[in-house]
Amino acid sequence: NLENQQFSTTTKLNAEIIFSVGSVFGGDRALDSDRWRRIEAAPVGAAREAARANEYTASGGRRLQDNAIFSDRIRLNLISSFTGKDQLFTRLEANNTTAFSGAVTGTNMTRVSWDGNNDNTIVLGKLYYRFPVGDKINVIVDAIGGEFYDNFNTVNPLLSSTPIGSLSRFGRFSPIYRASNTGSASNTGSGVSAIFKLSDAITLSGGYLARRANDPSAGAGLFDGSYGALAQLAFQPNQNLTLALSYAHSYFTGSNNDVSVSGAYGSAFANTPFGAGIATSANHYGIETSYRFNPKLVLSGWVGYSQAIAEVTSGANVNRGDKADIWNWAVTLAFPDLGKKGNLGGLIFGQPPKVTSNDFGPAVLTATSNLREDSDTSFHLEGLYRYQVNNNISITPGLIVILNPEQNSNNDTIYTGVVRTTFRF
Repeated sequence: NLENQQFSTTTKLNAEIIFSVGSVFGGDRALDSDRWRRIEAAPVGAAREAARANEYTASGGRRLQDNAIFSDRIRLNLISSFTGKDQLFTRLEANNTTAFSGAVTGTNMTRVSWDGNNDNTIVLGKLYYRFPVGDKINVIVDAIGGEFYDNFNTVNPLLSSTPIGSLSRFGRFSPIYRASNTGSASNTGSGVSAIFKLSDAITLSGGYLARRANDPSAGAGLFDGSYGALAQLAFQPNQNLTLALSYAHSYFTGSNNDVSVSGAYGSAFANTPFGAGIATSANHYGIETSYRFNPKLVLSGWVGYSQAIAEVTSGANVNRGDKADIWNWAVTLAFPDLGKKGNLGGLIFGQPPKVTSNDFGPAVLTATSNLREDSDTSFHLEGLYRYQVNNNISITPGLIVILNPEQNSNNDTIYTGVVRTTFRF
């Protein structure tokens, strides 16, 4: 009916619906490096097994929650324009996709890109107004659900989209684009972004997003609470090559355990290097690039570095000014029209965010203390194949493999198998 009849003179309706079947498998849940250090400090034998059981009990259980699940995510978008060049965007959404993290696997590294469970309650998930200023500047005013990855070029052209791109959260784009890490009705991203086309080949982008801009209490509001700011210079000399340099600064108050330095991509320590309730700032630096070798092959990738800084002193473990170094990288291969027009093959390999050094805690780990520094290196390996049934329906099976989960070689390899069916109209 909507195709045959006019919905509105100023507004268009489109929708995106994801049905997904998925499961994790592989063995035990992941434990962080500090827990394994305490296990290995116990004498070999019964004492070590008891220490291992205690650490698993304290962290939520030993075995993976490997029951297969069926879930959905629904988005209805109302797109209005009043001048033909501007855009008022309103999104209603619902989701019941349990994240494959926490009690399920013990790590954020196994998450899929569309997870988020509000029991399919309909919420206003995104609201923004985009308009031009002259011929070279576009401004985006985000009222709800603002994210830098929606506003700027993430330089992973064929795999960054949740409904038709990467299956994993990590495989979409560099964690730097989650410097605000808002994206839900309860942690709304509100602020302003701008995209300035300096020339045909060079684009300068910048923005500021606050988490709880509508809250006037202390430690919240537009400028007194958690926020992210990002600037990016992108160079695109031709249709095949894109190179971007990115810088972001983020600040998290620590209230409501809101610290998310690495956008819930990598290890627990990379996300909360000094603890979930510790006010933390971070400077993020990234290089992103993409090159289309031919119509059938696109190579993309990124390298990112973050330095997190503790903004308060807390007990014996955290001193104001403590620093943590966090690194991540990835390489992606996309194969457009593989098998037939509209299909897509994808391979993703990389290292999720890892804490390589941290001033947190004592110099030597004791039976009860922590270092919050990763001891080994995790690797993310993902393969997917999107089959385009028709213009409106695609089916994407894929497998995500996490080697040394939580940057800890003592952990079992964890596999995430998913079949995503996407309806778009």
